[in-house]
Amino acid sequence: MSNTSYETSRHERLSYYTFFTGQNIIFMFVTIFISIYYTSVLGLSAGTVGIIFLLARVWDAVNDPILSILVERSRFKGGKFKPWVNAIAWAVPLATVLIFAFGDYLAEQPMWLRITYAFVTYVGWGMLYTVSDAPAYAIGSVMTQNKDERNVIYSFVRFGGFVGMVIAMISAPWLVDKLGGKWTLAAVIMCSVAMVLMLTIRTVKERHVVEQEIPTLKQILGTVTGNKYLLMFLLAFIFIGGSNVAFTLMPYIARDVLNDPSLSGILLFAMIGPAMLASPLVPIGIRKVGKIATFAWASAALTVLSIITWLMGYEHVELFIALTMIKAIALGVTLVMPSIFIADCIEYGHIRSGQRLEAVTFATQTFANKATTAVGGSIAMGYLAMVGFVQSTGGSVVQQPSQVIQGMWDALNLGNAIGATIGLVIFLYNYKLTDQMLERMKAEASKKTI
Repeated sequence: MSNTSYETSRHERLSYYTFFTGQNIIFMFVTIFISIYYTSVLGLSAGTVGIIFLLARVWDAVNDPILSILVERSRFKGGKFKPWVNAIAWAVPLATVLIFAFGDYLAEQPMWLRITYAFVTYVGWGMLYTVSDAPAYAIGSVMTQNKDERNVIYSFVRFGGFVGMVIAMISAPWLVDKLGGKWTLAAVIMCSVAMVLMLTIRTVKERHVVEQEIPTLKQILGTVTGNKYLLMFLLAFIFIGGSNVAFTLMPYIARDVLNDPSLSGILLFAMIGPAMLASPLVPIGIRKVGKIATFAWASAALTVLSIITWLMGYEHVELFIALTMIKAIALGVTLVMPSIFIADCIEYGHIRSGQRLEAVTFATQTFANKATTAVGGSIAMGYLAMVGFVQSTGGSVVQQPSQVIQGMWDALNLGNAIGATIGLVIFLYNYKLTDQMLERMKAEASKKTI
């Protein structure tokens, strides 16, 4: 369909994408460095870090629905979602700085204080990130009623996110190194850039907010828990994404497996840079074979390429990087498409229940995104602790035992293959919501109202 029928301007769409560039600079900075910072600066054990991640996600299971319900029930003059993201554009960067603040001081304090500070600041960051994520994604569903335009918007939202990831991957390791391990200053610089980019969302317009009575808690919970396609997709996505522990392990792979910490940025770029190709490829795939087949083929490719990489071994660095770059394209597809599926699930829930709950529904995506990162990270760190990972303090580097090095390689590749396979089976067996099915449901609903 020609973009002359689009309701949004190119400038507005670009402003929307740029918000996610800034947001993902922050997300990737935390994702890349938090485990290294906790184990190497604060001196926390790998097992403790894994427990912090896991407990944070348990709290998210309670907190994310509460925050999203608060957004769903709010009514501000500035819009349904924009007041939230406008305010959060400065709060999330500040919370990120606090995670990496006072490292030298904390390293000299009792262990219980280090653990408490790490837990409180990480959980607080996660709560604010929910408020920045769910309403921001929900805005995309009320910018336009054109389904093709919406697919393009959500595809390139992730492209904007990928750009932020690449910026963080390239600049953050270099910045931390140039600053001599001054984590707080590095966080301040990265978060300042991110904040400027996030503030661009102020120019985006909410055009199609459905006027409805403020939903009750019972209606909200019933609409979400009764949306079988939403729940099954999220379950599949958590397995596929949660088994991808590269964001957590790549700095360790570079430092401990390949014995070259400078490779960290290259490896992280190799797994995200090519993923940017997914944004223009996804709309093409949807037009050619449909949403379900596009997502399924990408998930299957993750499984196959992970097994090949695992069998190849870590002795051939150039081949490892090449396979990682190919795998990144498939990974990109699985990261781009959740917003598209969830937008369809919002339509499905609206038809079934009469309630259109964008914030709550996208909050489930936020939770799934955080769950995939933290659950995968906690499993990976827990596994490393089990095989004998040795932590350090003050940024010093220690030689890891051979079983830990092999454990890192197994978790990075074999774990991803297993998780992607389980997620693919769940997805293919349970997710049947096509565009044709939605159109039939809308037609049937229209007949009933006549």
